[in-house]
Amino acid sequence: MAFFLNFFGSFKKSAQELKSVRCIAVTAVLIALACILKTLTIQPMPTLKIGFAFVAIASIGMLYGPTVAGLSCVATDVIGYLISNQQQGFSPLFTLVEVTGGVIYGIFLYGFDPVKPDLSSVKGFFGGLKANLPSVFRIIGAKFTINLVCNVFMNTLFLMIMGYGIVPETFWIKVGERVIKNAAMLPIEVLILLLALFPIKAAYRSVFKKHRQGV
Repeated sequence: MAFFLNFFGSFKKSAQELKSVRCIAVTAVLIALACILKTLTIQPMPTLKIGFAFVAIASIGMLYGPTVAGLSCVATDVIGYLISNQQQGFSPLFTLVEVTGGVIYGIFLYGFDPVKPDLSSVKGFFGGLKANLPSVFRIIGAKFTINLVCNVFMNTLFLMIMGYGIVPETFWIKVGERVIKNAAMLPIEVLILLLALFPIKAAYRSVFKKHRQGV
């Protein structure tokens, strides 16, 4: 019972964040950043493409929780579609995938204090992670859940429903291919979050600490 109260309580607390002008302003900046980052990708291999928009969405989830992050994903998906040159029509099914990902980030990372990465050496970096395993596992848990639920199952299912080259007979084959692809991407994406979330949270605290002090 306590688990469910805490679980649904996080959605209520996150919804209350929307009453804050700070939340609206910071979220708007991060939404704009996510839309920009949607256009930036790295493709180290022909079948592997790494984007960076998830960093902005994870940051919203970390700062303001699942409700705000989920709503933000509606905006990023719609705006991202409008500014892109996609030939495919807009589908609310894929907006649902984005929203689910944002909610998962909020569930795992709301109120999260990221580990400060030790960049002095490789040994120092991994030693710091080992000393803060609970924090590291929260990031791993968030990204693993999103990759499995959103990228593997929801995307494959919705592509089949919309008739984009996937039929019921090949569904599990496509799922297997996506599992391999997302398993390869997982450590890279976790590393990106480990490096990015601490400076984002530190900058957020620094800016609003100065604001409170009237600087």
